[in-house]
Amino acid sequence: MKNYIILLMMMLAVFLVACDQIPTQIIETEPTLPNETPFVDYTKFYNSFGFSSLIVTDRTSLLSEVEDVYDEVQFLDALLDSTIKVIRIHEDLSMGIHEVTLKLEALGKSLVTYKDVYREHNRQPLMHPTLIASGIGHIRIVQRNDLMIYSETGIKIKHASFLIDGSSNIVFRNLHLSELWEWDEWSNGKYDRNDWDYFTVQESKGIWFDHLTFDQAYDGIIDVKELSEHLTLSWSKLKFVQSDFIDEQMDYLEENIHDFTYYRSLRDQGISVDDIKQYASFQKKGFNLGNTTDGEGFEPITMTFHHLDLKNLMDRMPRLRKGDVHLYHVILDNEMIYDLQMKLNDQDISFVNQGIVTTEQGNVLMEHSIFRYVSMPIKNHQDSNPDVKYTGSYQVINSEQIHSQQTYFGSSDDKNTKWIHSGASEPIPFHFRNYEELPYQYTLEDVFFLTQTFSSYPTGAQHLSTFDWLKIDESLHVKGE
Repeated sequence: MKNYIILLMMMLAVFLVACDQIPTQIIETEPTLPNETPFVDYTKFYNSFGFSSLIVTDRTSLLSEVEDVYDEVQFLDALLDSTIKVIRIHEDLSMGIHEVTLKLEALGKSLVTYKDVYREHNRQPLMHPTLIASGIGHIRIVQRNDLMIYSETGIKIKHASFLIDGSSNIVFRNLHLSELWEWDEWSNGKYDRNDWDYFTVQESKGIWFDHLTFDQAYDGIIDVKELSEHLTLSWSKLKFVQSDFIDEQMDYLEENIHDFTYYRSLRDQGISVDDIKQYASFQKKGFNLGNTTDGEGFEPITMTFHHLDLKNLMDRMPRLRKGDVHLYHVILDNEMIYDLQMKLNDQDISFVNQGIVTTEQGNVLMEHSIFRYVSMPIKNHQDSNPDVKYTGSYQVINSEQIHSQQTYFGSSDDKNTKWIHSGASEPIPFHFRNYEELPYQYTLEDVFFLTQTFSSYPTGAQHLSTFDWLKIDESLHVKGE
């Protein structure tokens, strides 16, 4: 009996130990549900923190009025109805003129019906097989106020550019803009023919571009023209690297090499196909704010760029004439550009590797940002004319430059600073044209943590299952309120 009791006690002890361990084991091995997003406090995404915040308003009260679209024709129908204030896109859209025309014809509809919101782009493709088949469309948001276009899953819009003209309080959120580039044989790599920007803004105010992903564009990403103010680009990803779309274009050129003089000249110099593909994947032009020399109406331009993750942008981050720009929490990584330039430095191929270009009394403030392998971080003069009216001002605060041989952290006002310009021999004192100080609130963090921030709070179009894209927190919009 004694032995039996001891045996029972031993078995009970083993059972209790096992029971004590079971909950811990379940917690440690519990699988994550597919596509489940770990909980993150995305409160900071609800405010545009920039010039657009002075105009842009909350949309949560419009939830019951959201227009859901699933294809290209439904999208155009929604744009044509001026009473619709929020458009939610559920599927990728291919908005090339040939693609859209065929879909309209299949439904017995005419392209003419949509001329106010959609037209054929005035420059059609010459080189890329996909774009020749699709054509390029031109989406028009003209004399339209209080419109928001977004997706909940980061859908793509391909083969089209947007015009925003005479409009106010316009929001684009959580979209991926793609396939608006082709090789430039026409002007030997200067990209001067096709006026393909993803967005062109003129005579408009209060435009917020948020959580966008941009692939390569033939011309630029955002082009801002006269009488435009209070714009913000935030939490966006611009990583210009090789892709199947780039490869398709370059393979076409290689297969038909005798038809393309400029491309053939690069190959004749001994430049490999792989190196040309990499070179072609770099984005040549970024943001042109004030689009012509000595243009009129550029003075009111006010734009904020913040929380941007950029890779391989060769120029115009941004190029500014006459207005005011604020950049903060921007990472521009041009190491691949720098490395390829060093590799091909004896070849006749044009490289540009510069960041801020401020001209014609334009003013740029950059704070708490990182430039990696940017050969010319700042240019403050646009041409050889020594007239000071072609010079711009700049100020850099607590930002980092990283190069192969050294890293520098500091501000443009520091003694022996590395944040110096090329261009005009003398800088002009920094000042904003339109405001004595920035009119909105924002929070700055140490650049040391910036990469970690982008990891915890990803930039670009994405799927956040618990996020309300309609919510725009206005409580911090105006400084002092």
